[in-house]
Amino acid sequence: MSKTPFEIRLELLKMAKDIVFEPIYQKRQTLIDEHHCKITDENRAGLSYPTLPDFPSSADIVSKAEELKKFVDQA
Repeated sequence: MSKTPFEIRLELLKMAKDIVFEPIYQKRQTLIDEHHCKITDENRAGLSYPTLPDFPSSADIVSKAEELKKFVDQA
């Protein structure tokens, strides 16, 4: 059974969300892990929490979905 255009667009949006969020999740986790490794009893008070990257906007996700759609539409 083939998918409707609405189902295809929904799949593209989900894929785009995963693509744009994954590097941010990885970067945030790396920064948090590095921060936790630096914490000791001696420097706990003086160590500030790292600035984490912002999550992508809806416009970023839609832009990536449009990019994926252009690729899929190539025939």
